[in-house]
Amino acid sequence: MNKAKKNIVLAAIKLFNENGLNNVLNHEIASAADISLSNYNYHFKGRESLIYTIGAHMRDELEQRISESSILTDEGLVLKIAKIFIEFEAEFRFFYLETHNILQSYPALRKGMIEETQKVIQMITNLNYMAIGMGYLNPEPIETPGLYDHLAVQMWINNHYWFAQENIRGLKDAQSVYKGLEASYYIMYPYLTSKGKEVYKSYIDSNVQ
Repeated sequence: MNKAKKNIVLAAIKLFNENGLNNVLNHEIASAADISLSNYNYHFKGRESLIYTIGAHMRDELEQRISESSILTDEGLVLKIAKIFIEFEAEFRFFYLETHNILQSYPALRKGMIEETQKVIQMITNLNYMAIGMGYLNPEPIETPGLYDHLAVQMWINNHYWFAQENIRGLKDAQSVYKGLEASYYIMYPYLTSKGKEVYKSYIDSNVQ
């Protein structure tokens, strides 16, 4: 992506976050990117082209953040991956406030979204089983096979829809990211060992804003 195109993408994301996807006009994006409308139209023939480019930018950005972290090679705290996702979602808030409508309007994004979601849930599942080995998480009860698969899905739901639920409830919290991380901790809490509760609580406390 060339510099001019990236400036347009970043300007659009900022405006979408502030005003909503459907409340931003092309000339407003061009102005925010400090280019002419004709230059904007040269790079993006329509709104669809812009949204798909933003989707690709989001995917690349998230993959880079995960690859740069030590999440899969260190102590396996699932809260660390939760933090990466919640911080990421804060930066692309518009998409997570309007996921359903965006996927309905731009169906080519749906397949990638499904694949990305499956990868995320599997990553959470893997980290939870790593946590069992570290003595942080109790072994899955024999009488409830698949419990931790459902736990991984629940954690994904909490992360993905954290800002949407805040918006619905009319909450404006300067500590949104921390609160979302804390909510993930509470979801995990019933399944943690005493050691896990101590380690996870320490991690939560270290992220107080």
